Amino acid sequence: MTKLFFCFPYCGVGGVPLLFLRIAEELSARREAETYLVDYVDGFMAKHRTEGLTHFVEYRDDVEVHIPSDAVAVFQSMTPWSIFPALKLSPQTRVLFWNCHPFNLVPTLPGLRRPMQNSVTFGRIILATVLRSYRDKMLRLVCLMLACRALVFMDRGNVATTERYLGLAIPDPVFLPIPAKTPGRFMTAPVRNFQVMGLRVAWVGRVVDFKYHILKKALTELNRLQPELDLRIEVTIVGSGVYAKKLRNDTLPMNCIDVHFIDHIATHLLDDFLLDQTDILMAMGTSALEGAKLGTPTLLLDVAYGEVPSGYLFQWLHERKGFSLGDVLGPEHIAPGNNSLTDRLREALSDYMGLSARATEHCKKFHSLPTVAQELLTFACGTTCTYGDLASAQLVERGVMYSIFNRLRRGLARE
Repeated sequence: MTKLFFCFPYCGVGGVPLLFLRIAEELSARREAETYLVDYVDGFMAKHRTEGLTHFVEYRDDVEVHIPSDAVAVFQSMTPWSIFPALKLSPQTRVLFWNCHPFNLVPTLPGLRRPMQNSVTFGRIILATVLRSYRDKMLRLVCLMLACRALVFMDRGNVATTERYLGLAIPDPVFLPIPAKTPGRFMTAPVRNFQVMGLRVAWVGRVVDFKYHILKKALTELNRLQPELDLRIEVTIVGSGVYAKKLRNDTLPMNCIDVHFIDHIATHLLDDFLLDQTDILMAMGTSALEGAKLGTPTLLLDVAYGEVPSGYLFQWLHERKGFSLGDVLGPEHIAPGNNSLTDRLREALSDYMGLSARATEHCKKFHSLPTVAQELLTFACGTTCTYGDLASAQLVERGVMYSIFNRLRRGLARE
């Protein structure tokens, strides 16, 4: 069987390690591939894997970890010079990049990362000047990997961001949507009388820079609309992160909605929370699928690195096209004077089970775990790009600027 090494050493909670773990275990359970999880011994995949179903390869920062020549290494797309430093791939090892974040293939400058991500124009200026050599490397990388069938995208938004920032066209992108694990049960007719008992809204996901602004916007709008709807609204924020405290402070003046914070809900308890304690989910990325797969109507929020202007269009996940699980906010997401959030909430109040059915059907059609796992295996078997190809194209050298910033970061960390 094909040997697949899923490489994502990470100790926190995140969408990519959960994604890789689910795909690996699905393929192993069906005996369609020999799967290996490359992770820290206390990493997310290591701690949550089913013993004996996959192979575990311990990653350590101070010991070389070798990937054999007859394997395919699966990565979240990244700048190739930032591939995990202790990872040693054979020149014959084939690679597959899965673009799971809009900026996976866009080099950014430390200290200017957020302004670059918040403005395409500013980002392209930095890429054309200070980071020109790195931008040129990424252009060569994308062209090489597309030619070798080694690059797949999770959705249309990832393609659009890559094209805009790198200044290239990807005429025939290959898509591999993010999958949702098949649930054990689904939403049934709600016993709650919303007008009497209120509406329970939840957010599930980390509270970090690119999620904070859009989440704050959603809460602000819910607070503003509550008197008009004349409906008690209770919001539960499930997730931690560097912006969590700031968000807590933002919610203090919001006296029309009740906001509660929970740092974490264990993966095996999340379905019950979404089915039994949530009426509407707000999320992006993998978290959006966690609710929609169950039939919980899910508002898909978009990536924003700065304040969200008035007129943001709130949409259900099942209304979005191109496998989207959240785009980088752009003009197409803004329509001044719209009543989209009011309309979405009234839809939930009047046709809850219709929305529930459409959410479930959307996930079954586009995000089925068995289907996506099989497609990934097909792409892994089809890639002809090797690590040697990347090295020969001089794409893995880190360069002087990268080394300088790395030293600065390590120095600041020691202080």
